Amino acid sequence: MDMFKPVLAQFGAPSHWLIFLIVVLVVFGARRLPDIARNLGRSLGEFKKARREFEDELMKAQQDDSSEPAEKNDKSKEAP
Repeated sequence: MDMFKPVLAQFGAPSHWLIFLIVVLVVFGARRLPDIARNLGRSLGEFKKARREFEDELMKAQQDDSSEPAEKNDKSKEAP
């Protein structure tokens, strides 16, 4: 990934973004750009939703793991 740092650092200038947008416009055409942007937005939304669900499941699993020893300790106290 270190070899891409100079390329990514140079791509931040506004003139580079303008050139990139012109190339995209020429390659895909003006008619398809709204569809491409819409599909990209939906894909990003689905990705964020999946990430959020994964994080929620991970947090739930961590909470379940931390609550199990407490429940076992409570049961061991009750059985003399």
